[in-house]
Amino acid sequence: MGKTYFFYSYWVKGLGVLLILIGLVSFLNRYRKNGVFDFNELAIGLCFGLLCIFFSKEKTDDEMIEQLKFRALTKAVISTFLLTHLYNYIFLNWRLKRENDIILSISAYQYLAITLIIASCLFYFQKMQLPKHEE
Repeated sequence: MGKTYFFYSYWVKGLGVLLILIGLVSFLNRYRKNGVFDFNELAIGLCFGLLCIFFSKEKTDDEMIEQLKFRALTKAVISTFLLTHLYNYIFLNWRLKRENDIILSISAYQYLAITLIIASCLFYFQKMQLPKHEE
């Protein structure tokens, strides 16, 4: 048996879904109490949940699956970096005066959550494209 890079067991995906749901409930509870959408609260739940889901083993965990996950993750990191840079520049800091303004940016949790969402979507889309005998 070869070395695997995804060390979480398959059942950890269920834990990931539970963590996402807890983050969503916390996000909605914060909105209900304070009337404020705290996207960091949502991003924290998404980060922990998607880390469990994406880095878990698949039912058939072979070199093809590992290659698909690696490709999806590399594409997601690059595309998320470009998207968040453009978002920060266009929407958050477009009227920035460097002398007296605070530079705004999305948080690391939001960046990681977006990266893992894109990586998971790319991976499962690529996995669906595989012929049935290779799964």
